[in-house]
Amino acid sequence: MRVGVVILPAQSWRESAPYWRAVDEMGFDHAWTHDHLAWRDLLDKPWFAALPTLTAAAAVTERVRLGTLVCTPNYRHPVTLAKEAVALDDISEGRMILGIGAGVDGPDARVLGDPAVDTRTRMARFAEFTELTDRLLRQDVTDFAGNWYVAEGARMFPGCRQRPRLPLAVAATGPRAMRVAARHADVWITNGTSPKPGLRAAVVDTDIVREQLERFDEVCAETGRDPSAVARLVYHGDRTHSALRSVDAFAELAGRYAESGVTDLVVPFPRAEPPHQADPAVLERIATDVLPALQARANRTEG
Repeated sequence: MRVGVVILPAQSWRESAPYWRAVDEMGFDHAWTHDHLAWRDLLDKPWFAALPTLTAAAAVTERVRLGTLVCTPNYRHPVTLAKEAVALDDISEGRMILGIGAGVDGPDARVLGDPAVDTRTRMARFAEFTELTDRLLRQDVTDFAGNWYVAEGARMFPGCRQRPRLPLAVAATGPRAMRVAARHADVWITNGTSPKPGLRAAVVDTDIVREQLERFDEVCAETGRDPSAVARLVYHGDRTHSALRSVDAFAELAGRYAESGVTDLVVPFPRAEPPHQADPAVLERIATDVLPALQARANRTEG
């Protein structure tokens, strides 16, 4: 199992830079940040843009992969997003992962004055968003005319450093989104489910994830995609049962996820205050006591 962290872009770069360096030096496999204009948990608190943050992170790290968790159509256009992702792939020397999702209602969905959309419309828009983004990252020049997006001679020279393109990580927990992921994703993302509509803190446990994994395998089979060709990433942002409450809790959780078929586990970087308040020493001990065994197991499996 590969293990990564999410570092919220909620502090100045002077304060955040040491976190990114530490994650790189501790040996974590990937580091992510959320892509929002404003985040409802910290709506009137500092919040910085994701892609400039990852650009700065690329300059102070050497080996850890960097990604968005996740960009959405709420205020992103595939052409400009792909152009920025290509630049980040170059700056990071091939360490960029582009995480995308359908988005939900909230500040990001309303800030540009766009009308609210129902679930069916959101999923149709997301399918087109993903298809165009995939094409842009693979091709030098792209023409596209869809219901939501148009690209006329969109040029992406010199293209991604990673070939045939940088990895696409697609968040997908429902059947429509899973079909999008099955067609386009290198990494499938889940953060579990919400206990009831509108509840902010998602609940993630191995039973939920196992059921989602089984459904995703079925969707892959229906679309003709080899399920083993897609990595399976769980973002365990569950605040009720934090993965960082102790080293033993993390090790036990990671083991259960690995047995369920999860290839990548991501946890929040510990903060001094909510959300995701935790002791940084726990993350450091995970890096020294648990991470090497998980990575060795992954290497044996891949071998």
